[in-house]
Amino acid sequence: MERVDLGVCEGRMHDGDPGRVAVLLPGAHYPPAGPLLWFAREVLQQRGWSVLEVWDAYWDDDGDWVEWARERARAALGRVTGTRRVIVAKSLSCTAGPVAAAERVPAVWLTPLLIEPEVVAGFDTVTAPALLVGGTADPLWDGDAARSIAGVEVLELDGADHSLEVPGDLAASTRLLAEVATTIDEFAAAAA
Repeated sequence: MERVDLGVCEGRMHDGDPGRVAVLLPGAHYPPAGPLLWFAREVLQQRGWSVLEVWDAYWDDDGDWVEWARERARAALGRVTGTRRVIVAKSLSCTAGPVAAAERVPAVWLTPLLIEPEVVAGFDTVTAPALLVGGTADPLWDGDAARSIAGVEVLELDGADHSLEVPGDLAASTRLLAEVATTIDEFAAAAA
C-alpha cells in the first residue's frame, strides 16, 4: 500500500493490474476501512485490480456536500491511469454520479441518498454499467426511485439499514455483507 496525495485529501493505492483500477469513495463518516468498502477492496484485489482508496471525512454540516464528494471523485479519477476503471462509493459519495457518467466509468453505489433529488438526477446521466445497493430499513433509500432509474441494476436488501446491516441480528448482517461482496465481485468481473 502506498500513500498518495490527491490534492484535496489523502489516498492509499493498493497495487494490482495497472490497467484495471478501482476507486473507493468514502461515506461522510464511513472510511474505506468500513466493512462494505473493506470487502469491496478485497474482492477487487482478488480479481487483480489496483485499488485507490480515498481517505477523507465530511465534517461541515453547512458545507456543499455534493461538491465535496464530486471533488474527491474527480481527484481520484484524475490520479489513476488504467484503461479499465470502476468506482465503488458509499452514501454521501454517491453524489458523484455525474462524475462517473462524464468519465464513462462503471460504478457500484452503496446506500445512495435516494431521498435527495439531486442524487437521483445524477444517476439519470448514467453512461456505463451501474449498480445501486440499498436496504429497505434505510430512511435514506428509496427502492421505487432506484428501480425507476434507467440503465442501472438494483440490489435491495430486505431489513437492511444505512450500513446494510440488520440491527440486532449479526447472522443476518453477515449474510447481507456476503451478498453485497458477491454482487460486487460479479459486477467487477463484468467490468474487467
